[in-house]
Amino acid sequence: MKKEDLITKWLDNQQLTKQESKAFEQLDAYDSYVRISEMAKKFSAPDYNLEENIEILKGKLSKRKVSSAKTSTLKVFLRIAAIFVVGIGLYFSFFKEYDTTIDTLASEKSTHVLPDESKIRLNALSSITYDKKNWFSERKVTLKGEAYFNVAKGKKFDVYTESGVINVVGTRFNVKQREGFFEVVCYEGVVSVTVDKQTEFLRAGDMISLISGEITKNKITDKEPKWYYNKSYFYKTPFKRVLKELEWQYGVQMRTKNIDTAILFTGNFVHSDIEIALKSITIPMRLKYMIDNKTVTLYKE
Repeated sequence: MKKEDLITKWLDNQQLTKQESKAFEQLDAYDSYVRISEMAKKFSAPDYNLEENIEILKGKLSKRKVSSAKTSTLKVFLRIAAIFVVGIGLYFSFFKEYDTTIDTLASEKSTHVLPDESKIRLNALSSITYDKKNWFSERKVTLKGEAYFNVAKGKKFDVYTESGVINVVGTRFNVKQREGFFEVVCYEGVVSVTVDKQTEFLRAGDMISLISGEITKNKITDKEPKWYYNKSYFYKTPFKRVLKELEWQYGVQMRTKNIDTAILFTGNFVHSDIEIALKSITIPMRLKYMIDNKTVTLYKE
């Protein structure tokens, strides 16, 4: 029997068969039909408009279905959203757990051995990140700051920085990426350096620098970077860069009074004692210094 005919028979108080009664009780709006019927019995009216009541019931049934559909849609959406959020969480917890990051603090240096026995020596305030799980399929390191690399022979080895990319196979080299200053020095083997789509090949003793967008190439005689032995060396270097290096090594803020920081400086300072380091850079420049907690001020005599 059709649903409309079943409702009409019930409203007309006709006897329903056992099968019809069961079908009627299973209707979505069964509770509404019962309530309406009970309310209708409380009214004393000369005539009972059956057609009107059927239309009212149909309207309630339609609203209930719409509400049910909206609720169902919302539930499905929330379930999908929950699955998406859980999926994102699982992705980062499962896949990103293999990303290894090594950091150093001011005045701190550390040596890290990669899965292929390549070694990285990090200077102060520097960090490297690499994928430990996939290391042997892609030897790639992201560097911030300064590091000395001793790369084991094998597949291509890439170092990514904000200023450029360094590509090698097996060699020793130093990379420095600091606030507008980028420098690569090759101590052994061959290093490929790409900056702004321009590629340069460095061999042992070659150095390339990028300062304020200008690329320069020089020669060096050192076998390893001086900072490796806790000293910073400078040759005709703008004094402001010397002060920056001192900030990175000691975690202080350098200030100057009436000093031309563009003047060139040649010399060095140690990384183990800030008083000795300050005397090393102020005495040759005939400057004085004052230390106030983590702030160092340089001024003329």
